Amino acid sequence: MSGGDAARGGITMVDSGIGGDKDAFLSVREKIRADLVALRRAVRECRRCPGGRGGIPGRGEPGAPLFMLAGVPGPGASAANPWGAWWDLVSSRMCGEWGWSAEGAYLSTALRCALGRVTRKEVQRCSALLAEELLVVGPRLVLVSGRVAVVAVREALGGEVPEKPRAGDTCGVFNTTFLFNLDVARIEGDEEAARVFWRVLRRAEKFLA
Repeated sequence: MSGGDAARGGITMVDSGIGGDKDAFLSVREKIRADLVALRRAVRECRRCPGGRGGIPGRGEPGAPLFMLAGVPGPGASAANPWGAWWDLVSSRMCGEWGWSAEGAYLSTALRCALGRVTRKEVQRCSALLAEELLVVGPRLVLVSGRVAVVAVREALGGEVPEKPRAGDTCGVFNTTFLFNLDVARIEGDEEAARVFWRVLRRAEKFLA
C-alpha cells in the first residue's frame, strides 16, 4: 500500500506506508480486525450493568480517521448504529449538506447501555472497553460529545485529558487529537447548542485534511 492520502469528501483516509513483507502487514491487519471483533463480542455479552441485557458495540473499521464518541446510545440505537436517531441527523448534515463521506467515521458511546441515571461508577465500568477500542481503531481525531463522554475519556486515558473542556477545545494524547463538543443529544430543541455543535463538528475537517 502507498503512504499517500486518499481523500473521501471531508474525511481524509491515510494509508500506512509499510515496506517489506506484504504478508506480515496483512497479518497485522487481520489481527487488529480480530481484536475489534472480540471487543464487540465482549460488549454484547457484558452483564455488569443493571438489567444485564448486554451492551451496544461501536460501529466502523480499524484505522477509521474519525472516532465519534457520544455519552450514551442514542434513540433507537443498535449494533449497526450506536448513535441511533442522532446519527441520522448528523450524517444528513455531514454528507447531505457538507459533502463529506461517512465511510471514514467510527461511531461509539462511552456507556454501552441506555441507563436512566448515569454515575461515575457506570462510566468507570465501561472505561476499559473504551480504552481498548481507541487503541484498536487508532483514529487521528476523536470527537468527544458531551460531559459523560469527557469523563469516560479521562477514565480511559488519564489526566492528560482536560477535566472540564469547553466546546471547541482540543488536546493531544499520543498521536490522536481530541476535539470536544456539546452533547449531540442537545441538537434537537436547543438552537444555540445546535449552532455550537455544528460549528465544532465542521472543524473536524481541518484536523483530517
